[in-house]
Amino acid sequence: MKPVIAWILIISSLFCQHLLASEPDNQQPQTGLFLLRANAQSDWQPALLLNTDVDVQINGPIAQVRVRQHFANPGDAFAEGSYVLPLSENAAVHGMTLDIGERKIVGQIHEKAEAKAIYEQAKRNGQSTGLTEQQRPNLFRTSVANIAAGEQITVTLEYTELLVPDANKYSLRLPLTMTPRYAAKPQASDQPAPHSSTSQAHPEGSIITADEADTASHQARLNIYLDQGMQLEQVRSPSHQLSADYDGRGYGIRLAQNPVRMDRDFLLEWQMPAAGNQAAVFSEQVGEDHYALLMLSPAAQPVSSERQPREVMLIIDTSGSMQGERIRQARRSLIHALGRLQPEDRFNVLEFNSYHSMLFREPQLASPDNLAQASQWVAGLNADGGTEMLPVLRDALSQPNEPGYLRQLIFITDGSVSNEQAVLSMIHQRLRQSRLFTVGIGAAPNNYLLRKAAELGRGQFTPINESEGVTEAMNRLFEKLESPVLTNLSITLPEGIQAEIWPEKLPDLYAGQPLVVAMKLNRMPEQITLHGQQPEPWQQELKLPADQQHNGVARLWARSKIEALMDQIKRGTDESKVRPAVLEVALQHQLLSNYTSFVAVEQVQVRDSNTPLHSQQIANLNPVDHRMYPQTSLGLARIWSLSALLLLAALALLFWRRPAHA
Repeated sequence: MKPVIAWILIISSLFCQHLLASEPDNQQPQTGLFLLRANAQSDWQPALLLNTDVDVQINGPIAQVRVRQHFANPGDAFAEGSYVLPLSENAAVHGMTLDIGERKIVGQIHEKAEAKAIYEQAKRNGQSTGLTEQQRPNLFRTSVANIAAGEQITVTLEYTELLVPDANKYSLRLPLTMTPRYAAKPQASDQPAPHSSTSQAHPEGSIITADEADTASHQARLNIYLDQGMQLEQVRSPSHQLSADYDGRGYGIRLAQNPVRMDRDFLLEWQMPAAGNQAAVFSEQVGEDHYALLMLSPAAQPVSSERQPREVMLIIDTSGSMQGERIRQARRSLIHALGRLQPEDRFNVLEFNSYHSMLFREPQLASPDNLAQASQWVAGLNADGGTEMLPVLRDALSQPNEPGYLRQLIFITDGSVSNEQAVLSMIHQRLRQSRLFTVGIGAAPNNYLLRKAAELGRGQFTPINESEGVTEAMNRLFEKLESPVLTNLSITLPEGIQAEIWPEKLPDLYAGQPLVVAMKLNRMPEQITLHGQQPEPWQQELKLPADQQHNGVARLWARSKIEALMDQIKRGTDESKVRPAVLEVALQHQLLSNYTSFVAVEQVQVRDSNTPLHSQQIANLNPVDHRMYPQTSLGLARIWSLSALLLLAALALLFWRRPAHA
């Protein structure tokens, strides 16, 4: 027996040495240095360093943001870098420049395929060039080619964003990384999913841990100025430590540590005092056209105090991406939601990962016994497996609605799936009389999917930004759920005023939540009339205050129109009919979109066509609250093989040393 064990030990030792020595010593990544190569035949090259400066100017509800991405090449060969940049899902990206030393090249907007062709030709010609494309509504890919050894090239993107308050509370989110998206299994749908020629299954690229990234990379320096025209009671961040210095006009925001690691989104919150006016208008004139953003708050007080019994479906994501702090926050959110139900309400609880299950076969009354059973069930939920959203949403939306009850779905997740459009299309197809409310969990949730799902579901999106904020956020959500809503909203304008209004179909309105409308008009009105039902017919005249001129309003209107046009694809409209209309608006207003991209080309040739070009995909940092298997230069498969062999050797030693039985 001992000779056999000896041979096992020898073979294991030799195989382990082979695994560890499978790369030449001079190509092994060293401490603090992350190496990449384009393919198995390419040489290892130091990874490109990427750092970011973000400058934000906030005036009223409009934020002007400038994002400068610095691509530095520490290697000894020409490099091409590609990086997936998360931005706000509400961003209207309208500018791009390429900086090489003292030279500045202004990017031009083109149809997407044309911009890509210009970039590829410039890359082949050896010219420094940059390309920015939309991959998803909140993910943009920046590519930079022909970065010389030891050189830095900066790509600057500019965007405008409208900040919509929630009960006079404003917030700004600057996405700095993203949660990896789960590739869902193909699912049967009510009708064929609309084909999009520009969609991609996995546009996000790779994710690395903070330990793998170079310590000189993936840092973001934030510079923020907040001007609300008055002194505020509180300016805070649930994500980072900061101080806010008032200078008599606005607040200079200073972070305790700046730059910060790009492993979580940056969040800024501030509260405005309750205003007497029920309407605010922000306008911009471009040529003969007038553009306006209207914020209307006609339902500051509930119109009716009568409470309608509710049928609440509580759905919690228990997939692997929710491990750790996320699942703890999700369980707390759900248990808090159970505690807000009234005895006359009906409810059920569903959980999903690779599969889904429900607590009860059908919704039950919110009796003390049923609520206690639900709380115990929720407390035992753990996170593991895939993120199959479609089946659980389909089942929840397909259940018969009990007459006399208002059906509300509360969906708690980080939204980390790749099949966003299929999920949104299914919500549109099956919603009927239900209302869908989404709760976003995590340091870098998929806000686009969660906000859009709530919009299509005629509900609201609630982000949970920190563990201490769960109770406050869920209380705010349930105040909306329990408040009467205005439905079937419409706007009447004075005679002679022509307007193109987006969104075309106005959403339901909850107490404390303003209605935001983007308009293009022939002239500004002095008043408008808002109509709705609650449940009896209701209307209110709103006098508009003097308009406040704001740069960027026209772009925000154009972005609203593009979003509304793209929503038509989810409703089954053929993409070939939508694409020309989107192109027209995007090109006219110089906006990045699903069909347009920015490209910038330096006219000087910096690389000879015979000189190799090393291409790299720069990874995003893994969010601080998201668990993932570590991957080193050996590769995950090699680590598992090595671990198995070491275990085998340990077992052999154990048997070797075991004393023989008498």
